[in-house]
Amino acid sequence: FFFISGRFVMASSISYRLLSPAFVGRTVDCIAASFAEDPFSKVSGLEPKDWAAMSSMFVERAAEKDFSVIAVNSSSGEVEGIMLNEDWKERKPDEYSKLSTKWRPIRAIFNKVHLSFKASHKRYIQPHSVLHPLYFSCVRPEYRKRGIATQLFKESLNIASDNHFDTVVCETSTNQTTEAVTNLGFKEIAAVEYRSFLYEGETVFYPLPSMNPDYQKLLILERPIQSGLVM
Repeated sequence: FFFISGRFVMASSISYRLLSPAFVGRTVDCIAASFAEDPFSKVSGLEPKDWAAMSSMFVERAAEKDFSVIAVNSSSGEVEGIMLNEDWKERKPDEYSKLSTKWRPIRAIFNKVHLSFKASHKRYIQPHSVLHPLYFSCVRPEYRKRGIATQLFKESLNIASDNHFDTVVCETSTNQTTEAVTNLGFKEIAAVEYRSFLYEGETVFYPLPSMNPDYQKLLILERPIQSGLVM
């Protein structure tokens, strides 16, 4: 058992704990493996090494804080899932701007939903008010549909409450994930359909629904946090 957010949590052979520096390498490996065959990777030409290069800069700094949760295989010690959480106001690492140009369409579509979220808030979003699970939070394919992602979200909601955040905001790229977070109380703020999104005049994500019908649109959703929340 592991102690997290004031509770001991364990599910079958998976244990949930806060991300720490000792798990950085295994967490990056989990992300790279999880997105290896992802439709976004295929249409963008992204390889596991691209996901590792992008995610490592975020994982390393997240490991220095107590906001992110990992699902650890109790037998092998490998990371099978990660919910990488940051303050919404956290600036992107300097290295982020130096990533391969292959990332630009993905960055553009996420920027579009982010702008919609900001526009929905009439007041300035204060630091340490919104906790943001990053879009490359994931579970390895062979460990999906076991409730791991839902448990990672639940732990993240408790972390938000314990650290006095007002809101949790997340993006979902599939219908299945949208349904899961909606069941946890998240409400849609904005959405962009993949087939209609234009990047430099091209419908770069048009093939996604044909590749996998679960991919229809990118959404951004939010959920208010009540102090003392226990799930």
